[in-house]
Amino acid sequence: MSSLNDLNLEQTLEGMPLVFNPKAATDLKATIQFDISGDEAGAYYLKIANGACSFHIGTADSPTLTITTPSDVWLKISRGELSGQDALLEGLYTASGDLSLMLKMDALFQKISDASYEVTNQRPAGPINLSGMAWMTVAFIPWILHWSTFEIPSLSHWVSVGLPLLISLFIVIYRLKFDRPTFMEWGGLGYFTLVGTLSLMAFEYYSHWGITFSNIAMAGLWLSSVLFSQTPLSAEYSKWSFVKALWHNSLFIYPNAIISLVWGWLYVVAIILSFAAIFLPEQRAIFTIVRYLLLIPAFAFTATYQKRAPIANPRFNNSQLRFSAGVGFSALSGLLLFITMPGLN
Repeated sequence: MSSLNDLNLEQTLEGMPLVFNPKAATDLKATIQFDISGDEAGAYYLKIANGACSFHIGTADSPTLTITTPSDVWLKISRGELSGQDALLEGLYTASGDLSLMLKMDALFQKISDASYEVTNQRPAGPINLSGMAWMTVAFIPWILHWSTFEIPSLSHWVSVGLPLLISLFIVIYRLKFDRPTFMEWGGLGYFTLVGTLSLMAFEYYSHWGITFSNIAMAGLWLSSVLFSQTPLSAEYSKWSFVKALWHNSLFIYPNAIISLVWGWLYVVAIILSFAAIFLPEQRAIFTIVRYLLLIPAFAFTATYQKRAPIANPRFNNSQLRFSAGVGFSALSGLLLFITMPGLN
């Protein structure tokens, strides 16, 4: 991730639970209200209870301590550029309520610039020793097997569908036993179960449009995780590289929403390429190769973007991200409607 010294005020306050020291809290139960003025005006509060700290937007009922401060002053304090106690004595900000809590702030919270969010040797539970991102690769195996075998004329669809179904079933059963399946793993099992049923019914329409349908399904999985879930699909795998306190923080969610959007729109492009392969059969091999090659930059982007993401100054807010996912869903609906038009086959 980008430099933690570049965080804005809201991100800095949201990051305070990440540098919270539960040993200093003991049996402390308190609510700290922040009334912020200046360039980044707003109201936020922290709740401390049961040795944990949580961040909230808005005004708390009956806060234990209220800190009224310009945004630039608190940013300097958080970065260790200014002593909190000295700034209070100099009148750079004010505090009301239980002022004894102010004396504990340095013990309760370390400087956010000193925080370390990445961890090693943390992975999904189970005897198979794979990292979170390695499990993402495993989740792709049924799909890649399906795509690489579906269009082989001499190969039965029971191979191109049956094997991915068995692999998806194994993944989900394993994950249920030791951890929990991700959205993508459940989606893969659901899709190949449906496709297996269609194959059993000798549904010829799928024989013609199967690759397109599978790309629509993948695009839907990635885009829906941004549109409907609080956890973008890629975050379910990349989270294992970070401390658990970060998993629901915007510093982590934002770059993963971007990654998931990129994957979703990549599959929209793949759908268009599959159309081109059908309607321009003489160029089918080229369009097919390009469709597979799209996975290479997508995996590279996933591996590198999160650590370089401009989290301090995100280009898009949550509404814009969901709008982009919604536009993708609309495109999927149009493409699905197109391929189900009578006589198109």
